[in-house]
Amino acid sequence: MDVYAEVQSSDPAELINSPFGGRYCGPIPPRRRISLYRAIALSFYTDKNSTTPDIFEGRYAFINETEYEIGQPVIGSPCSYVINFAQKRTGAIISPTYPGAYPKDMSCTYQFIGKPSQRVRIEFRDFDLFFGGPQ
Repeated sequence: MDVYAEVQSSDPAELINSPFGGRYCGPIPPRRRISLYRAIALSFYTDKNSTTPDIFEGRYAFINETEYEIGQPVIGSPCSYVINFAQKRTGAIISPTYPGAYPKDMSCTYQFIGKPSQRVRIEFRDFDLFFGGPQ
């Protein structure tokens, strides 16, 4: 099964322009996936002559994207935000497809701006990033 979780357009012809999210075979299922935009596409192919009804099973849900919009969006980035104390004093920060696998080659920034004499406190409850970054 091929997974495309960064589909920007619901037009099937545009699937070819979407980043490939992974190919899964065998008995180990893919990790939970959250789409980066409003669509996700799965592609399944088998060349066996006979199949059984239990090839795969999964669940889906449409979720509200506001959970991922933690501040004022930065134009030109699907996951960068400016969080200003005047609009939002406390909140949760999550990566763009949390708790699923995150997209390849994605750069996100979160800028927290307090008023004079304020500091910003950040705590992480779940943290699993690959080593590396922009060179």
